[in-house]
Amino acid sequence: MQSDRIGGLISILIGLIAIWQSAKLFPARITTFVGDHVLPGAAGTILVLLGLALVAAKGREIKVEFPDRKTITDMVTAIILLVIYWLAIEYVGYVISTALVLVGLFKVVGHYNVGKSVLLAVITSAALYLIFIYWLAMPFPRGLFDL
Repeated sequence: MQSDRIGGLISILIGLIAIWQSAKLFPARITTFVGDHVLPGAAGTILVLLGLALVAAKGREIKVEFPDRKTITDMVTAIILLVIYWLAIEYVGYVISTALVLVGLFKVVGHYNVGKSVLLAVITSAALYLIFIYWLAMPFPRGLFDL
């Protein structure tokens, strides 16, 4: 398929640019596998390899269908919930905003009932709190309620 080949060539080009930048950062390395050059080099190599696979692949024709109204509504609702989360996290705090948005996301994306959505949101928020705030001591917005 023509679009796969074009996408593969773009991937190869971006990968080569990343490898070139990695080579420029290589003199500032700590060791061969530790330093600022590692991530762009690895990402560039993966992009080049996958781009070559796309260029060489014999694609089959794929029929693309526009999603139905419910799927579009769910996608837009999920995006709106994430924007609300982004706006609310500073004011309400990480814990409360995460729990509230997760209830909505579990309901919309997972199609769970409200009770199961609340339960899963509380479990997920507690796990994220335990990992990031308690164990890793990462600073997150505490919000109005200082949680």
